[in-house]
Amino acid sequence: MPMIGDAHIHIDYSSPGVRDRIIFGGLLAYDQVWQAGAHMATWLETNKDLEIDGKELKAGKYGFFVIPNQKEWTVIFNRNWNQHGKDDYTEKDDVLRFKVTPKISEEIKEHLEYKVEKTTENSGTISMSWEKVTIEFPFEIK
Repeated sequence: MPMIGDAHIHIDYSSPGVRDRIIFGGLLAYDQVWQAGAHMATWLETNKDLEIDGKELKAGKYGFFVIPNQKEWTVIFNRNWNQHGKDDYTEKDDVLRFKVTPKISEEIKEHLEYKVEKTTENSGTISMSWEKVTIEFPFEIK
């Protein structure tokens, strides 16, 4: 829950383990929505408007979903943040969608981990790492 400028960004998620499984393209099928955590959908809350991928994400609380793919992931912020997994997910509630390129590592990250890191007084990056995959995207405080 870091502070970047005067913005407080909170990510709440359950952290599943790899446990000798193939996660992406195995346990989690490619090209299908995933709640980006275990059990309840992952959510992000910000007290300030953010700019992500050239688009505005208004201050508020959002469900955080992804659609994994070998070459490109879709990152989704959805107005329905309080749901079990993706049970109640519907694309019509999406407020922001954009694409990122996953980074693949030889090292395995056993437990899902999110990081919010400050890059300047008014900007930062959000990353998610699990198994051999990391996705990351920059944001700016508006």
